[in-house]
Amino acid sequence: MTLQIPATFDRDNIPAMAFLKVLPAEQRGVFHSLMDALKAARDVVFRVGGRALDDAQVAQMACEHVDVLQRVLPELEFTRFILRDEDGAIYSPHLVERQIRREERAAARAEKQRRLEEFQQRQDAGEFAPGASVKTMTSRANAAKGGRPRQGEKPEEAYARREREAIAQREMRLLSSISGGSVSETENQNQFSKTVLVSGVSVSKPVSGFPVDLEVEKDISPSDSNSTKPAETETGKPALEISEALISQTVARALKIGRLPDGQAGFAKSICGRFLRDGIPADVLVEAVKQHTEKMALNGDTAYKMGAFRKPIERFWADHQAGVSTTPVPEPTPREDWEDRALETYAKAQKIWSEAFHLQRDYSAVKREWPELAKKHDLPACPVERAAYLDWYRPQAQAA
Repeated sequence: MTLQIPATFDRDNIPAMAFLKVLPAEQRGVFHSLMDALKAARDVVFRVGGRALDDAQVAQMACEHVDVLQRVLPELEFTRFILRDEDGAIYSPHLVERQIRREERAAARAEKQRRLEEFQQRQDAGEFAPGASVKTMTSRANAAKGGRPRQGEKPEEAYARREREAIAQREMRLLSSISGGSVSETENQNQFSKTVLVSGVSVSKPVSGFPVDLEVEKDISPSDSNSTKPAETETGKPALEISEALISQTVARALKIGRLPDGQAGFAKSICGRFLRDGIPADVLVEAVKQHTEKMALNGDTAYKMGAFRKPIERFWADHQAGVSTTPVPEPTPREDWEDRALETYAKAQKIWSEAFHLQRDYSAVKREWPELAKKHDLPACPVERAAYLDWYRPQAQAA
């Protein structure tokens, strides 16, 4: 049932129930009778099928005498404990306020559930880390809007103001003040202007300083300049043309070697495409992903998103260009079989723990259920820690 808010209802002018104690006993009794009748009818106004009940019908529902009700109602209306709507129907402003709060809480719960579902979808797509929360998405959205509004400013007004500021900033002309140096008293008296050379263009302006429109300045052709300085040329290297087939092939190799979920394909395509267009060969890119994956595996870690390989690829490519050996350094001492088994089981436990936390979003609950969950997947009954798994699989002779 949709609540129809009466036109005479003022949410900011509802008396507190504590002030009911100062009313005479007769008024308090009629008030409670009317409230009990409305609560029993599960409504906020004495109205049936769109028709307002008269005083006699209201008195019958409230189990009060009509003359008592008609004598007390004006006082209750004056104190705003009981009001009449635009059609004369008697209603309780306190019950209307309570119904409004219920609808607001229901809308807030629905919005919270909607945002949680949106966050889970975007997290499954790889946009957010497995350990992130809905607050991460909210903070990013607030940052995109420019932060909090100013004092006394509504959100829509703040949004419109930021749009105007952004447009004004994009259209703002670049101005710079250039000082012409010191001026002698004679020059001040003669009011002569001093010629200053700016970017090879002779400009006559007062020596005390003058604005230079850089937007106009940059359009001046070098051929019109009196300066012998050669024009500056752009040194930026144009991006290479890379086929979609090569990008897709590189993405598939990176996902497989990096042990990344399929949901990271979109981000991997963006990152790999940018590196390929910057001139990094596909084999070098894949080798960087491989070496970083192996380095993480030594610590029992696994990458969950393609962004974890961005910096390693840049460092690997810089070493490759500088002639530094990028061949993986062999381990001084090979791991024993029990260490390999411990780290492999630890990686499996990490994945199961992450999936359980992704479903429940409750660290304490996952921790309580972990012994049963570990038993179900044939995992050791120890904390999900690298040292704990190494201790579990370490031979007793070495432990002693």
